[in-house]
Amino acid sequence: MSVFYHLVTRQAVHERQVFDFSQGQTNWQAKFFLDHGEQLPLDQLLKTPRLALTSAQTTQLRRDRDRQAHALRESLLELVRLRDHPAYPSRLRCLFVASSYKQALTWRDLFEKEGRQVLQLVQVTTDGPTFAGDATLLPATDGTAITTKLAAAARYWSTPATGERLGEVLLGGRIVVTRIVRTF
Repeated sequence: MSVFYHLVTRQAVHERQVFDFSQGQTNWQAKFFLDHGEQLPLDQLLKTPRLALTSAQTTQLRRDRDRQAHALRESLLELVRLRDHPAYPSRLRCLFVASSYKQALTWRDLFEKEGRQVLQLVQVTTDGPTFAGDATLLPATDGTAITTKLAAAARYWSTPATGERLGEVLLGGRIVVTRIVRTF
């Protein structure tokens, strides 16, 4: 059974803890990007005669825009996966891991640059499907045309990850924490 490395960012885990995506459960990424959450009532704001946004409202609008751009990207990736590679695990129903300790530390550096605190590095195994992709091939979250984003999604699912790029592994099924490698 292959061994993978997962960065824990929100709540510490313990050995033998199970992440189970075998029954179609969604991951945190799906909930974060696809659930509406708390959004500003933009339609009401735009009807205001003299639109003056507070600093907090401006920040919230930026967050909403970022979530929507990521939700579009993940939706397009899921559409292409279902059409072309249905046996691969869904990015919305998986655990994101690295294939090596070194690759996990590369991801940790990126997370910390984005302000995401990493609590632990754990070793995991799975009995489910896996997909090793190149995160640098993910569709852009900018104003790029949908056809371009769809082509990028197809490249992401069709191009095997290589060690030189930013590899990510998607694990489906039942995933077990086999060892706490490091606590930060």
